[in-house]
Amino acid sequence: MLTKPDETGGVPLVRTTTRYNNPAQRFREIHERLAQQIQEHAALPVGFNNALFEIYTNAYRTMGAHSDQALDLAGGSHIAVFSCYRNAEAGPPRKLIFEPKAAGGEKFEVPLTHNSVVVFSVGSNRRLKHRIVLDAPAPATDDQWLGVTFRTSKTLIRFRDGHAYLPQGARLTPADEEQRLEFYRLRRRENNETDFSYPPLTYTVSDSDLLPPT
Repeated sequence: MLTKPDETGGVPLVRTTTRYNNPAQRFREIHERLAQQIQEHAALPVGFNNALFEIYTNAYRTMGAHSDQALDLAGGSHIAVFSCYRNAEAGPPRKLIFEPKAAGGEKFEVPLTHNSVVVFSVGSNRRLKHRIVLDAPAPATDDQWLGVTFRTSKTLIRFRDGHAYLPQGARLTPADEEQRLEFYRLRRRENNETDFSYPPLTYTVSDSDLLPPT
């Protein structure tokens, strides 16, 4: 996980169902430059302040259809998926397949070519599910896909005396078992409902969210 604290020390938070133990890392110069280039080329009104960094090998070929978790995403912002490959000539690229949450809609796919970016709005993320697949025959040479998903957080937390605090002043706490179950129930609803909105939540299921970025 990558994050870009603002000038006042606010740390952009994006909570997900994935549990991490290590703290997020701050944007480095290369991340800043890439995020800015994407914003400029896509003519986006708001910049990115958080990113998810992933590496897939050829062994990971399918994933379940989902929406990106939008609990902390800024309204009117965008999500950008940057793709590159260790060996761009090894075989056909992965695909990003979109499908409407509503029944009866048509799927469509976008190839994730080397050094490409796919940008979609938070509004589209609300209406559509997506998944990244590698459905071509396995190439003779193993390859790695590196993806960076940039997003814009509306939840800037602050760290005081070893604790994380949400913008409204409440302390961000680790979820207990009941809260974890609630979090996953809400996430399932988000993946299936086009009009879903999260209630205010003051907890996280990931210990990394409670740690200052490095």
